[in-house]
Amino acid sequence: MQNHLVRLWGLYFILISFIAVTELDKLVANIWYQLEGGQWQLKHYWLTQTWLHDGGHDLAVILFILVLLSYVISVLTRYLSPYRHVLAYLSMSIPLSTLTVSAVKRLTEVDCPWSVIEFGGDRPYQFWLHSLWSPLEGADHCFPAGHASSAYMFFGVYFVSKQLFPQHARNVLYGIIVLGVIFGVAQQLRGAHFISHDLTSAFICWTVSWLLWRFWPIQKLKQEVIHE
Repeated sequence: MQNHLVRLWGLYFILISFIAVTELDKLVANIWYQLEGGQWQLKHYWLTQTWLHDGGHDLAVILFILVLLSYVISVLTRYLSPYRHVLAYLSMSIPLSTLTVSAVKRLTEVDCPWSVIEFGGDRPYQFWLHSLWSPLEGADHCFPAGHASSAYMFFGVYFVSKQLFPQHARNVLYGIIVLGVIFGVAQQLRGAHFISHDLTSAFICWTVSWLLWRFWPIQKLKQEVIHE
């Protein structure tokens, strides 16, 4: 367990260091900003806001409700009962992942790109790492990316797939990552987040999902499925 977390967060700090040194956050945001004509034209656009932001959030909520209802059914009836432990795990890992991201957002004071002077706002740019020990007064709560976590919170489905359907696990992982990137880029196009905000959400959700799965009663799950 320790080796996995060391490698995971070692990779994260390498990536974040690269982003900080190269100012990749600002570079990418500037590309989007200039492509949109020096303003965030896609901030309220139907595709980025209505479909990918609002609709993406609603989709994530619906999927979680389906997981929760499936768990309730598995408890009250024999239907789905062999997968009760899996559904219980997902019923916890999904909300816990995104709530952890939300908690970090509440604790940090980091501005969104649309609030920064270079991108049409009225506040000086400050990399989120600097904001941790020297936050600017009145800053937003834009770090890490909450909307990207609407996809990354389903990392637990990947761990479940590895256990029950290993031949499909990699495709499940790719699907979650692609959806997270789509949600993340949509928010970047709206001026809501920098790229490091999305990256951090992915690592937080993976860590929460993995830790919970690591200590879940997997052996009991195996026995139930086999007996079924």
